Amino acid sequence: MPNMLEMIKKAALDAVDASAPFASVFGEIASKKPLSIKIEQKFLVDEDFLILSETFARSTCKIGDKVILLQMQGGQKFIIMDKIGDTLHDTNN
Repeated sequence: MPNMLEMIKKAALDAVDASAPFASVFGEIASKKPLSIKIEQKFLVDEDFLILSETFARSTCKIGDKVILLQMQGGQKFIIMDKIGDTLHDTNN
């Protein structure tokens, strides 16, 4: 049986996790049909674990487009917020 100090530490960590229900992550569209997103070059998330924002659902996207996602607490579902646009370039240079 865990001692009292370990139980208090776990309760404190659980409270901190609960206060931050989302984490932002970046990804790249790996395939469109079915939709899958490569996240931080580490793993592939398929459409069963993706929730599309209305903004993203209306956008036209292609393989290789960068996206910003919110990872729900527990890490099993991701909300695709939107595509990330290209950086602006100074046309005067």
